[in-house]
Amino acid sequence: MQTSHTLAALTGRTVVVSVFALMLLAPSHGSAQALQAFEDLALRVNLDDQLQLEDRSGAKASGRLTRLTRDDIAIQTDAGEKRFTSDTVREVAVRGHALRKGALIGAGVFAVLGAVAVSRHGNAGAGAFGAAPIGAGVGLAIGALISHMRTIYRAPENGVSFPRSRDAIGVQASLLEDLGLRVNLDDRLQVEDRSGAKASGRLTRLTRDDIAIQTGAGEKHFTRDTVHQVAVRHQPLRMATLIGAGAGAAYGAVAGCTGPRREECADAPIMAGAVGAGLGLAVGALIHRTTIVYPEPEKRTFVLPAISRDAVGVRVSRRW
Repeated sequence: MQTSHTLAALTGRTVVVSVFALMLLAPSHGSAQALQAFEDLALRVNLDDQLQLEDRSGAKASGRLTRLTRDDIAIQTDAGEKRFTSDTVREVAVRGHALRKGALIGAGVFAVLGAVAVSRHGNAGAGAFGAAPIGAGVGLAIGALISHMRTIYRAPENGVSFPRSRDAIGVQASLLEDLGLRVNLDDRLQVEDRSGAKASGRLTRLTRDDIAIQTGAGEKHFTRDTVHQVAVRHQPLRMATLIGAGAGAAYGAVAGCTGPRREECADAPIMAGAVGAGLGLAVGALIHRTTIVYPEPEKRTFVLPAISRDAVGVRVSRRW
């Protein structure tokens, strides 16, 4: 009972939640793993990702990725499409959502506050243990809701790019040209060769000539001549977290604001939303969607007559 009152006191303090949100909102442009080879961007971004580009003059532009080759990059901004050559780009950042970081920060902040809140009763460990899961759920929800920019490419200070090599990620000059912008390193792939054999694992390497994945039996390599099909597995972690948080908060609001103990009306949505975010993340980790990314599915347009009792027309459909 004492722990539950402590959690209610913590969640009822909107100042704590606001401070935590500000921690997540802090810019995160730095990256210890920022690339220095422009052509390596192919395995760090995908088509339609939201990017922020800075040229060597310091001007910045944000938009959706529409084109990337070893020599240039293009994004669709509100003012139209903008192109940058590899020689003019100083830095590239991609927009993402830090679910893991949010959960860790939330758990740590709430654990400390929970321990402090009950330390006067000599049971700080119980307070920290009880508050940490709620904080992790709150952090997950905020991390899924708030985006941040992460730097993935930074041009060398001397302005000299690294020379291209045979082992560089040169997907633009191979049969796997489109694959680099549809998968990223560490994505879960299923590769099928021309004999029909399939292997699933984590992408560890992609060059102009071969692809490698880390499977349970070790690393497996496929050449571009033997690859028949590549599919990537996506898990809706962010969407499932947001749905779980929203459903939990709605349930908590109804239960807390319409029940006999209405003094918990402000606390119940936060606590229930945190639990819902955790459950949503778990569900999102269990389900997945597999999409074939190589070869690109054939697009077909069908034009069919549409005749009814009241009208005559043409129906156009596109399948891919």
